[in-house]
Amino acid sequence: MKRNITIKKALLLLACLCSLNLTAQEVWNVDRCMAYAVDHNRTVKQRNLEADNYRLERMKAIGQFLPGVSGGVNAQYNFGRSVDPETNTYKSESTFNNGYSMEASISIFRGGSLINQVRKSKANLLLGKAALQEARDNTALETFQAYIDALYYYGTTRLARQKLAESDSLLYKTRRQEELGLKGMADVAQMEAQQATDAYNLTHQHNLYETAMLTLKQKMNFPSEDSLILDTCLLEQSAFDQIQLTTEQAEEVFRLALTYNPTLKQAEMQKYAAKMDRKISWSSVVPSITFYGGISSSYYKELHKTGYPPFATQFENNFGSYFGISMSIPIFNRLSGIANMRQARNNYRIATEQYEAQKEELQKLVQQAVQDREGYLKESIQMEKKVASDSLAYHVIRRKYEEGLMTSLDVQNNAATLLESQTGLLQSKLTYLMKCRLVDYYKGQDIIRTKE
Repeated sequence: MKRNITIKKALLLLACLCSLNLTAQEVWNVDRCMAYAVDHNRTVKQRNLEADNYRLERMKAIGQFLPGVSGGVNAQYNFGRSVDPETNTYKSESTFNNGYSMEASISIFRGGSLINQVRKSKANLLLGKAALQEARDNTALETFQAYIDALYYYGTTRLARQKLAESDSLLYKTRRQEELGLKGMADVAQMEAQQATDAYNLTHQHNLYETAMLTLKQKMNFPSEDSLILDTCLLEQSAFDQIQLTTEQAEEVFRLALTYNPTLKQAEMQKYAAKMDRKISWSSVVPSITFYGGISSSYYKELHKTGYPPFATQFENNFGSYFGISMSIPIFNRLSGIANMRQARNNYRIATEQYEAQKEELQKLVQQAVQDREGYLKESIQMEKKVASDSLAYHVIRRKYEEGLMTSLDVQNNAATLLESQTGLLQSKLTYLMKCRLVDYYKGQDIIRTKE
């Protein structure tokens, strides 16, 4: 009997642990949401296919160094007058001709365009990878912002619910005191108005939270009908617990961003590809040399006649081979060669200006991110102190109000001040976390962080 009870307890404990595990798996933190959004984003899938096309373009560019081989087979029936291949005279007979050929050619010199095509294809391949990484990062950052917004409105909804509970409790005590003659009808009416205001604020904040959750699901491409439970551990942490001791300046972060930022990497690769196009354009005004060679054989027979050698014998006797070198010299191409060279030069200058502009824009973004991170850190620390002071003041004022030493208006003002401080702390704390992640992204760290 005791053994059965022990087994039942063990099974119950195991079921509880499994239930807790399933519940924990249903909670979505910010990294899990970003990973889901990246995996299901359609722009990311398009950039992935474009990167694969760039890889195939590189394969084609490398293949230009290999010889091209082509073969041909022809069969022809002639009725009426035709040329006799033995005497090269016209005859009025029906004949059958069958020919076989194979030719190979390889480019020896094309003004350096082949090697420059390979270099350009390599730059385009890196450009495609950078574009894919940029799409992933942008999707993750947008999801991060949507997650922070949803978490913020979850926190404001919770604060509004706490405020409403405080108002309900205070309204109940005021009514009881009014029945005992300690408070007047004006105090009761004032508390009822405050309770109605808090009830409206709770409904409003809840609607904002539902809208933010819908936006988050849209950013993630998550089914809107499924439930999404957010990890709210960030709301429980103190601002002092979230301080990240960092000593790097904006210049140091910008120096790292020059190496790791995918947007700047795309501008750099576009500049390099334009430089290769400029070199490739020179090949239109220089000679090109091609080496070629081939083999051929044929079979001939007059219809309705006998005595012709068999196919194998004719194929061997008519077998021949050839090789040669050809040179193509551009003499006059209607000024297209010079125009192409000038266009390629202008495109290279445009790509250079775009690269410098993107570098300046990146520097501004890095400086703004570092400044925002430090600013919101200071705001979080100060707001946490202010919340502690306002909370103490509110409880003192409420206690004095219950004792008849303060008016209901004093309680409402202090409660509103406390709620404003708590909301400001929540916003500054969450924004600080996002700015920290953004600065780390500019330093080359992954946006999505997976725990070991």
